[in-house]
Amino acid sequence: LFDGWIAFLSVSQRDPKLVMLGFVDLKGEVEDLAFGEEGFEGQPPKLFAVGSCREYGSPLLWVVSPPPADFEPSTEELDRVVCGVACGKLGSSQKIEDKPTALAPASQDTVLIGFTSGDIKLMPKPNFQGLATPKTPHLQPISTLPGHDQLITRLQLVGPGRQLLISSSMDGSVRKMYIDEALRTSSPTMLKYLHNPYNGGVSQVFATCTGDYLMSTGSADGLLVWSDPRSGNKMPQPLAAELEKMAQGDEALLHIDDQMLGDLKPWKPISEEEKAQRAEATDDPELTALALAQRRALMLEVENLRKKLRLLIEQNATCPELEQLPRSEFCVDFEQSDGIAAKTKERCDALRAQIERENVARQLVRDRLIKEFWDPMPGKGCQITSFSSSMAVSNYPERLVPDEEKIRLKKLRIMRQAEKMEVEFLKGSTCPSRLRTDAIIKTNEFATGKESYIVNWWQDGSDAAKKATDDQRLLYQPFELQTSSRRRLQIHLLQALATSYRADFNKLFEGCQHEKKGVMDQIKEKVLRIRSILGELQIEEEVQLPDLDDSEDPNAVLEVKDREIKVEKWISPEEKAKLEEARLKEEERQRQLRENDAGQRALQQMMGGTLKTKKDLSALEIVLDKEPWMDEIPEEEMTEAQLQAMKEYHEKERALAEEQDKYRKQLDVECQRLKQEVQDLMKQFEGTLKDLNRQRFAFDSMFFYQELYCVRLQLALLQSVEDATVLTTSSQELQVARNKLEEAEAALQNFTTKVATKKAKQEERLKAEKDASTAANFRLQFANSGLETEMVTALLQLFRKRSPAVAQKRESGQAPADLSLSAQNSVQVSQGGNDPYPDIGVNVAVEGLDQEDLNMERPENIDPTGFERMLELRAERAKAEFEVQVGAAELREMNHLLAYYQGERDEAERATKQLELELEDHKQLMQREMFDIEVLFKLKQGRVEVPQAAVVTDYSDAVVLDCEVLESRNRRILEIGRDKVGILQVIKEFRKKLSLIQWEYKMLLMQTHDLEERTKDVHMLRVTKGLQSLLKGSEEGRNKADADSLERKLEHLSRTMADKEAALKKQHAMNSHAAKMRKAENATLEKKLRELQNNVIQREHIRRLRAPQPGSGNGGGGLQDGEKPRIIGGGGRIEENEEAIRGAHERFREVKTRQTLMEEAKKNTEEIDILSKELDRLRQKTFPSFVQLSDNAGYPDRR
Repeated sequence: LFDGWIAFLSVSQRDPKLVMLGFVDLKGEVEDLAFGEEGFEGQPPKLFAVGSCREYGSPLLWVVSPPPADFEPSTEELDRVVCGVACGKLGSSQKIEDKPTALAPASQDTVLIGFTSGDIKLMPKPNFQGLATPKTPHLQPISTLPGHDQLITRLQLVGPGRQLLISSSMDGSVRKMYIDEALRTSSPTMLKYLHNPYNGGVSQVFATCTGDYLMSTGSADGLLVWSDPRSGNKMPQPLAAELEKMAQGDEALLHIDDQMLGDLKPWKPISEEEKAQRAEATDDPELTALALAQRRALMLEVENLRKKLRLLIEQNATCPELEQLPRSEFCVDFEQSDGIAAKTKERCDALRAQIERENVARQLVRDRLIKEFWDPMPGKGCQITSFSSSMAVSNYPERLVPDEEKIRLKKLRIMRQAEKMEVEFLKGSTCPSRLRTDAIIKTNEFATGKESYIVNWWQDGSDAAKKATDDQRLLYQPFELQTSSRRRLQIHLLQALATSYRADFNKLFEGCQHEKKGVMDQIKEKVLRIRSILGELQIEEEVQLPDLDDSEDPNAVLEVKDREIKVEKWISPEEKAKLEEARLKEEERQRQLRENDAGQRALQQMMGGTLKTKKDLSALEIVLDKEPWMDEIPEEEMTEAQLQAMKEYHEKERALAEEQDKYRKQLDVECQRLKQEVQDLMKQFEGTLKDLNRQRFAFDSMFFYQELYCVRLQLALLQSVEDATVLTTSSQELQVARNKLEEAEAALQNFTTKVATKKAKQEERLKAEKDASTAANFRLQFANSGLETEMVTALLQLFRKRSPAVAQKRESGQAPADLSLSAQNSVQVSQGGNDPYPDIGVNVAVEGLDQEDLNMERPENIDPTGFERMLELRAERAKAEFEVQVGAAELREMNHLLAYYQGERDEAERATKQLELELEDHKQLMQREMFDIEVLFKLKQGRVEVPQAAVVTDYSDAVVLDCEVLESRNRRILEIGRDKVGILQVIKEFRKKLSLIQWEYKMLLMQTHDLEERTKDVHMLRVTKGLQSLLKGSEEGRNKADADSLERKLEHLSRTMADKEAALKKQHAMNSHAAKMRKAENATLEKKLRELQNNVIQREHIRRLRAPQPGSGNGGGGLQDGEKPRIIGGGGRIEENEEAIRGAHERFREVKTRQTLMEEAKKNTEEIDILSKELDRLRQKTFPSFVQLSDNAGYPDRR
């Protein structure tokens, strides 16, 4: 499980030695693994593992095919061909709650997985071959089983068909349930909390194959073996003895010191060379056989010693307690035992010191938290709970208001009062005319004063204004909150108002607390009386006393009660000894107090241990003293006086029984009345608590109004601060843009001036070039040379002649090759700086001219002097043309740069205008927000017609309508409806009349038809004697006679029923009396039966005393049971047995001694009775006599 590597090992039952097969790297962190059970439809077992991917972090489920048992490893890591791996993602979430922690294979294709959150899910087996990749499919859960509250530590399937799931968790619980939902519904789930959840809960659990017996461990609880409580199984004695033996044993199969793990060498496969060396070392069969024989002999001897030691331990466990030796006497290695004990004590001391240090640190943090947050609270949070329901009402926790805050609030109130006085002054007639122009909002211009749905607003002089408190009168009206200063002041006033609301409710809360305590006192008195009544009636019924809940005591949150600690406290042997010593001292002190209590001793001697007199006894406490002779003498042997006394006793007993029955009924009625009064008190307080709960809701609404108002004002302040920040930023950006625009305009202006200068120079060059190229200027240069006209004309022709290359360039309008570079150089120079690129371009010199054009050959008929002069003029003309071309190039470049400067100026101007527009819009927005005031409305839920959203409803486009608008519209609709109803009513009446006429017409037709049919029937009727008598009227007398006969019969039946009822009542009374007599007779018979049983017991005891003793035999010659003594001698003399005679004499003496003691005891009892009566007589002379209730306390033999 370390670093995602899984090691496969094999073990054989013949040779208990582990053989390493190799590792499998799953590229993840493995949390738990388990083999699938064999027999899944013949499939070989698979290894299931859960964990998380190291690269992607998602939870994974792996299925690994193990290598064969006879596999010979050649490398450390197993090949995928040998161990196939399949995986699937359990989800894409990387939360700690979705991390798997335990698994249990359920079937061939499913597996149960437990998670950190406590959930248990049934997942399918993955089919994706290979390790995890981004394309690994997600596994969807098949079903979810009931889980735990914390991390799942162990899952196991047991029972028939592997349908029972055993799960454990860090919450300390173990759950046993069926996987199938139908079985889980029919069979209840077992849930047991066995281990401390604060120390890690259950770390491991294991169950038998049937699930009846379980073994669990966790934290420092050790190993706990238990059974299912519902199964009724108890731990078998052999299993219990074996577990006890395992618990007492200290043998370890393998002990590895975790501090010496570095000395352990990592496993590597055996190389071929090592195999050869081992084979050579084991070539000698005799040495090998001898070593094996010696080893077996030593092992056998050790095993025999171990068996003998176990046998001695078992015999010691079955010996009597006095003969048992302590477990330490069977220790063989005392040095190792002492070392383990010392190491355990050292670790326990270190752990105890660490726990104490942590507790001290927590206590320090707790004390600081209490000092900083709890103690400064003048009103701490608590609740008032109901007696009979789950309803509870909480108060408002109050914080301690600092003095600085109180002073600041006082100053703000004074400022607000001064402001209100100023407003009243401005509204009054004494206000100067120059101040009347101040802006004062007049709410009557846009409000009627009846808008009760606006929070914290009321018109002066209204009922709401009269009911307002001082803090409410200081509040600004919602329409006056236009500046940030007013909003800040309003926030402080609203917070003070909310604080006053909380304080007002807390006063009501305290009153309800006092009322509950008074009700609890009354209920306690009545419950104590109910308990005393139930005690007198000897009814075992638990009546709970009311008590305050922990939530009702503010300081209960700082106290830890014993019932809150669910785990058992571990007590060291030293502490147990101290507790036992303290208990013994307390018992000795109590015993000494009881022995030396003079008052209790005097009360016991003088008054029988009670202060009650005979008058103070209730009817149920009175006991009639029955004379002893009434039980000893049969009724037929009694004298007349005894019979009379017996009769009086029975009458007193019957009267006492009636009085007790009557008193019992009174107590029952009183108990029911007290219970009803307790219920009435609870119901009364329940009503009070409900009223307080409604008041809490009302105060919550007022409190939340103010808190919401504060939040909205805070948002408005933040918005104003944000607007100011945006305004400042926009202004700064605008200023920067303006500066940039000014710089761009200055640069453009300067460069425009340079371009104009350059154009002027270019015009001069053009003029000079034109002058140098004219024939007049050429002839003027040769006017004084003395050359002939023909020669000058020839020179002029040569002057005008150009080379083909120059002519072609001139015709095409191109400049020389280095002209543009020279132009750039000249532009840089013209700007007044050094050339930034001195290696680019050439100087404006003769290099730019065409040398072929300048080095023309002189014709033979041309004068050399004139020809030289012509070449000079030709060079001057070429130079002028070159300067013109350079100037034109410079102008083109400068025009391009001028266009660039103009673009920069235009861009800066556009950005400046855009910022100015945005700034203007923002200023207008701020101006609108100054008068855009948020007003809170209180609307009933039924009056909100906006469709409600799932989370937050958007009311941005909602419209608030006054009720009068809707009511006027509704009135108009009702008027139109009434008009329509009136019209429909007229139509209905008209149609009703038509229907009535039609109905009357049909009715008359039917009546006519009926009369015709009746006439026909009368005509066809046969006249009989009965009909004749009916027509004559004699039928009425006969009916009257029948009615009289029935009335007489009814009276006779009533009398008969009354007589029978009286007879039955009399018989019931007689039967009740007979039943009472039978009950009395049964009681007498039962008493006699008890007496007879006592007599039988006494007689049986006497018979046993008279019977021969088991050890009193007559030796070898004694008589057997039923055997007659042997006759010896004449005259019928029998054989005498010395031992039988001695035994008979001893039994006779014993019976005689017992009879003598009984007579002496009877005499002493009679003498004590006489002395007691004499003592009572003497006491009555000095003080009233007290009845002793326990007459027989000091005389156990007295009847």
